[in-house]
Parts: sequence; structure tokens; C-alpha cells
Amino acid sequence: MSFLAETTFQQCFIDALNGNEDFQTQAQAFDGSILIQVDADQLWLKIYKGRVIDHEQFAPVFGYTFKLSGTQASWRLLIDGKRRWADLTVAGKRHFDDDPTLKTLDPDFLEISTEGNLLEAARLTEATYLLAYTLRDTAKD
Repeated sequence: MSFLAETTFQQCFIDALNGNEDFQTQAQAFDGSILIQVDADQLWLKIYKGRVIDHEQFAPVFGYTFKLSGTQASWRLLIDGKRRWADLTVAGKRHFDDDPTLKTLDPDFLEISTEGNLLEAARLTEATYLLAYTLRDTAKD
């Protein structure tokens, strides 16, 4: 079970996201849902006019607009401040301390992947960054 499965964390994260004016601005024109997945744990967020108006611990039958998924170890890199959101979500490898000879270089490798409606995900790039950093700050507390 990951940090995402904790209902206390979920509510604190949603409250922080709804209190983030920059997120509200960036997601103002979004009527959809984002599924966050950490290992097998999920948090589905229904977002309307920049606010989370509903959430579930699973993807409902009508699905999600897009999904952000990765292992707990990958999300921990963000939470612990070892990687930036772009390091984890943009293809390629930028840190080679574990492979100085570049033997495992993979230009398509992503720690945290985006699936679903990629057009909407791209349109919400700034909102997604704000969501990720709000999640990081909530998980640190």
C-alpha cells in the first residue's frame, strides 16, 4: 500500500489543490478527470472549473480523461526532492549517477507516464505541474 491509499492524505491533497489559486486558474476551462496511480493504488479526481468536486479510490466505470501513473519509488523521487516533475514525465534520462557509462540509456524511458487523452493532458500541462507539486508538498507534511 502506498501513500496514495491513505484517506487522510487524499483529503489533505484535495483540500490543498482546491486552495491552490494557480491550479484553479490553470484548470478553469477543464471539465474532466485525472487518475493518479501509484503502484496499484489509485485516486480519481473529478475536476470542474478548477476545483476538485469529487474523488474516488478507483477509476469509475466512465473512466478518466487522462492518467498519471508510476511506481511508488518514482513518485518518491518527486516527494523527496530528488527529481523535478519534468525529469519524471518527459522521455529520456537526465541523471546518470547510477549508470556513468550510459549502458542503460533509453530515450523513451519515463518514471511517471501519462495515458489517455494526451491532447487534454498537453493542454493542462501547467495545471498538471501544479497538481504534482501540490501532491509533493502534501506528502511531505
